[in-house]
Amino acid sequence: MVEPFSRSFKGLIIWCILLYMIQCSLATSNKTGRHFHKWEVAYMYWSPDGVENVVMGINGQFPGPTIRARAGDIVHVQLTNKLHTEGVVIHWHGIRQRGTPWADGTASISQCVINPGETFDYRFTVDRAGTYFYHGHYGMQRSAGLYGALIVDVAEGEKEPFHYDGEFDLLLSDWWHQSVHHQEVGLSSKPMRWIGEPQALLVNGRGQYGCSMAAHYGNSSLSQCNITGNEQWAPYILHVDPNKTYRIRIASTTALASLNLAIGKAESD
Repeated sequence: MVEPFSRSFKGLIIWCILLYMIQCSLATSNKTGRHFHKWEVAYMYWSPDGVENVVMGINGQFPGPTIRARAGDIVHVQLTNKLHTEGVVIHWHGIRQRGTPWADGTASISQCVINPGETFDYRFTVDRAGTYFYHGHYGMQRSAGLYGALIVDVAEGEKEPFHYDGEFDLLLSDWWHQSVHHQEVGLSSKPMRWIGEPQALLVNGRGQYGCSMAAHYGNSSLSQCNITGNEQWAPYILHVDPNKTYRIRIASTTALASLNLAIGKAESD
């Protein structure tokens, strides 16, 4: 007679603990910022470096939209796969995914691939301030342009450790004119067929194929090098004011290239 009572009492205690945890979670969520994004991933025509190609974009945008949140906020991304012939997953680079391992975006490990026409909801907490990025984690989708910035500011009420007057976000990436399927077959072949150096290096999705060589030889006949500023491949310009301090957030989303970045001496008129 004692054993059934003991079991029911233990069960009651467990339920009380669960209810308490749920209440604490709800109380915390009332103070937590929530950020909802509705995405559609699809191929589209684009000219990242002056040569039209096919890129993988989000909501018709390349690179993908920047997500901005504060430490402790909840990010909710509802992603629909519009690729027609291949699956997709998104990995949130640098996010620890504590309590949400299924949102890590590693295909066949933490989640199934999102098939064409399907929708998947990513929900996770960004618990640390910093500069992060997200990218496709299925096949060579990062090389196809499926990436974007994820910026996490300090929590509400906290201060940055240093003062600055403005900031810029820079995404660095490599870009090939070969299709990602061509790249994947070459890299996975036995013996491997090296795909060569990238045709361009992109800053926030913008690069100029062949223009540095054209400038060196004084050749302005390349149409993609006669830039007016409105082109998709026009250089990304940082507009700054004298005597101001700027924070530059840099994330390398390259698929294969290892980059060194330097800022040259500024010259003013």
